Amino acid sequence: MKAIVYPTRLLQIALISLALALLLGTAGARGELLFADSFDYPKGDLAGNGPPPGSPPGQGEWTLFNGKPSVALFGFQFPGVYSAGKSVILTGPTETNGDKALAELRPVTAADGAVWVGFLMNKARGGRNGYAVVSLGNNVTGPSLGIGMLFERNRYGLDNNTGERGSRSNTDFRPSEEAVWMVTKLDFITGEDYLWVSPMPGVEPDIADADAQLPMTAAFLSSGFSEVVLTIGYTQATFRFDEVRVATTFADLVSPPLAP
Repeated sequence: MKAIVYPTRLLQIALISLALALLLGTAGARGELLFADSFDYPKGDLAGNGPPPGSPPGQGEWTLFNGKPSVALFGFQFPGVYSAGKSVILTGPTETNGDKALAELRPVTAADGAVWVGFLMNKARGGRNGYAVVSLGNNVTGPSLGIGMLFERNRYGLDNNTGERGSRSNTDFRPSEEAVWMVTKLDFITGEDYLWVSPMPGVEPDIADADAQLPMTAAFLSSGFSEVVLTIGYTQATFRFDEVRVATTFADLVSPPLAP
């Protein structure tokens, strides 16, 4: 019996080792990771945290502009997407802007071609309306692209102005307590933004299957972005965000950051 089982185990170990080698080889061949944060900080105020160990060059710490975004000891578990085990909580009052935090990254422009943005989010509790987004912009044009729950629509989608009068593209997905993986492709070549809600992590999604699509504004297309902003407002809801990433390949949104 041992003569049969033992070699089988050796074969299993060999196959696992081969799989790990292939995985590591794939990770080593990834594109450029431009921003990555797992919010693996001490519980409490998000202000001043970051950049985390192993973060890309040019990534800055979080600055709070209003409200009090806070780090929670619990994070998301989403099949196929790496998670460090913590998250950040944002809360918004009904009649005004709520929590807002900003972190810098190196300027991302049309020269980067197509850029991918991914993050985990859910609505922990609260009512409808308002907005809760990860937005991208810069200190000249301000926030220009919002990804998340859109203003007074109670749907996930894209907003190219992140304000009350911005153009939007809604999905059919309502925010809920179930964690979703928001993936957006910013194609500076075609001038289009594409959004998928919880696509398969192992396969790059096709633009034909996008859940929302929105043209970039001329200002965003020409200036790009250098800030990642977490913001929520005009809603009684509480949202959590986790594993925020910006990269030049889809694979970088799935795997953990490479060690420096």
